[in-house]
Amino acid sequence: MSHNPSKPKLLFFQYRHSKELPDFLVMHRLHQVKCLAEFFDVVVIQEDCDYRRVCDRHEPDIALFEMLSGAELLSVRRPEIANARSCRDIPKLAFLNADAWCDARAGFISDMEHMGIDTAFSICTTAAEHTPELADKLFVWPNFIDPDVYRDYGQAKVIPAFFTGATSTLYPWRRKIQKIVADHYPSLMSPHHGYVGRSRVGRMMYGEAYARAINASWFVPTCGTVAKDVLRKHFEIPGCKACLITERSAALESAGFVDMRNCVFADETTVLDKLNHLLEHEEDLIRIIQAGYKFVHARHTLRQRDQILQWFHLNKKLRAGEKIVQETPFGRLAVVDRSSDRSNHLAGQGVHLALLQQGDAALWAGDYPRAGALYRRSSNYIPWMPEPNLRLALFELYRGDAKAAHARITELIRYVTVEYKAADPDPVEWAYLIVSLLCLGRLNEAAQRASQFPALRHPELDHARWAVEALKTPGPFVPSPSDGTYRCSIHQMPQRTLKDWTEQLCIILTACKQPELSAALTELRSRPQGSQAGSAPRNDAPTHQNGGTRKRSSMPLIPVSPQNSGLRQRLKTGLRRGVGHLLHRLEKRYGYFLPYHLSEMKNDEFLRELRKLARERTFQTALLMGAAKGEGVTEAFLSGVMENENKPTTFCISSSANELTRLENAFADNDRVNCYGIAIRSEDELTEQLQMTATKIKEDYGLNGFDVVVIDGSNFKQLRPSAQLQTELHGATHILLDDINSSYNHANYHQLVRDPDFVAVSCNLEGLRDGYAIFEKTEAQRRQTISARADW
Repeated sequence: MSHNPSKPKLLFFQYRHSKELPDFLVMHRLHQVKCLAEFFDVVVIQEDCDYRRVCDRHEPDIALFEMLSGAELLSVRRPEIANARSCRDIPKLAFLNADAWCDARAGFISDMEHMGIDTAFSICTTAAEHTPELADKLFVWPNFIDPDVYRDYGQAKVIPAFFTGATSTLYPWRRKIQKIVADHYPSLMSPHHGYVGRSRVGRMMYGEAYARAINASWFVPTCGTVAKDVLRKHFEIPGCKACLITERSAALESAGFVDMRNCVFADETTVLDKLNHLLEHEEDLIRIIQAGYKFVHARHTLRQRDQILQWFHLNKKLRAGEKIVQETPFGRLAVVDRSSDRSNHLAGQGVHLALLQQGDAALWAGDYPRAGALYRRSSNYIPWMPEPNLRLALFELYRGDAKAAHARITELIRYVTVEYKAADPDPVEWAYLIVSLLCLGRLNEAAQRASQFPALRHPELDHARWAVEALKTPGPFVPSPSDGTYRCSIHQMPQRTLKDWTEQLCIILTACKQPELSAALTELRSRPQGSQAGSAPRNDAPTHQNGGTRKRSSMPLIPVSPQNSGLRQRLKTGLRRGVGHLLHRLEKRYGYFLPYHLSEMKNDEFLRELRKLARERTFQTALLMGAAKGEGVTEAFLSGVMENENKPTTFCISSSANELTRLENAFADNDRVNCYGIAIRSEDELTEQLQMTATKIKEDYGLNGFDVVVIDGSNFKQLRPSAQLQTELHGATHILLDDINSSYNHANYHQLVRDPDFVAVSCNLEGLRDGYAIFEKTEAQRRQTISARADW
């Protein structure tokens, strides 16, 4: 790129991608450079280098350092930059080219610290909402389109609805809308194969072909993920002269989108009515398409993304006591007094963050079972997001499972320090690694970890280090002073005095069977202690209660009384229509309680799909874990099996003697349903019994595995997954999980989400059933599995 003296010179330190990076991601990276080149004389650096020498050679006015999303780390290489803290007269910016919830954010913050960078630009409008401690240092360089690619190609409108992009759990709106619209209108589906591995992703439409497909479409729905952010697709769709259908959000309204003027805001209750109206009033549809096209090309192309240039000019004139703010993500930057609270940061209010906040409220109130359930539900949307995973580790510590907590925290730290290659970990994660070691009784190792990364400071880490030193040092111990300079963390913890923090540590230590350590800290806590710097006492500090197992409360739907004693018989002989409707309304409100053949559960979305799969799919064997006569999962699946013309065999495992007897009686004359019982005496024994029973079934019937595995998680809420049963899951072609927010199926769900051999074909992360998911093995892996069983 030739030098342009009329523009400031920008050094862009960009990751070097390998041949494995998908083409559409390569194109995005090229467009970012093209956008910067609109405003700067850009020099791209992708090789290892010495920063001082590079600056001496190119004499830049500003430097921008890319810090990439964790999803792409396998296909890119970060340049090693020596002497990155030199040349302090040249302004430096970090470019967080990642999702707002990215699992590499702790690495970004570490890089900023060690490279002497105190300001960052993000492509996400919700970045500050996800990492509030970094908010004062964040600006938004929003997504945009290249108008040379995304434009009007004059294609005839031959596609009523075009669905493109991923449909994982990150996109709950997209999943719901796609099903509704595709059931009512002819639709083109463009598959999305992920962000890693060029060989699979190469079949995706991108670039001009993708733009032409949009241009040939009337309606193209998309969403801003569960975080309600603004994606490229929000601009690509109207930019190619199609009607954008999307979920209303604060970020999109900030960008200038207006319902029924330049786009369509819709949800599952309004989308069909709005589409019907626009198809019946084509002049309104064309008006929206034309307005959206003009709007995007006037405000959201790479030619309007000069936020970094604005910052550069303002920063040169910045005086003491002033700061730069960006009042809206798509607005201009301005200089204000440093004491001003003006901010650009929007709140998407995604459900994953709402669940996390609700879980925190429950945890700090001492309601540990509820906290764990809420954290599991949060993590189901973005399984790799660090915040719910650290919270689950805290939940495990409060319930006394130090081993599980230590493993979870270790994995978070391993990712940031080993895969991302950050110089040091997140300080809160490191603090609770130390706590987990104390809970395991490994005081010496906790002391070793406490002494690592001495420059890494945070109130939580200071407290953890104090606890270790206090336990190891005889006699009075005074905390070391702090200058109040702390590393930002991606985890939001309540501000607590040292005394309050230690009180909670004692609760955790007691739960984890470390009474001696708890007693020692309790004795120290009773002495007068000053709170550490940076840990201001909270006036609204919640009162914690020792947790314990709480049973789920329930409301009796039909009172047990002499008047109701014949209700079951009357229901069996037939319900009058009015009573039936009343009871079905009660079921929708409180949960299913009628027998399966009378119950509204037959129309439950999961049970309906469960029965359909059991009836229509070609398979030979199925394993049903947690089988119970009369329960929806068991009844729906076995009803479908009985209707399957291929006559598959099902093996039912029941954890109740009564349920086993009822199943055996019901299928006594049917050799296609075989029942096995296991006795529950302890959690560990139950896990062992499940393993042994699955192995026995295979030995009894000469099987190498099961084609379909169904797990009703409601019967195994406190059970931990085992490696043996994970093997059983991986050997199946279809896996159906109910109650994925219970501990057992939550772990199974996360295992399968991360397994590249499986894809979630249907799921609901919330809802009456406490969540469900249906996984299907990919076609190539399914053929390989079937072939292996045939050979066996």
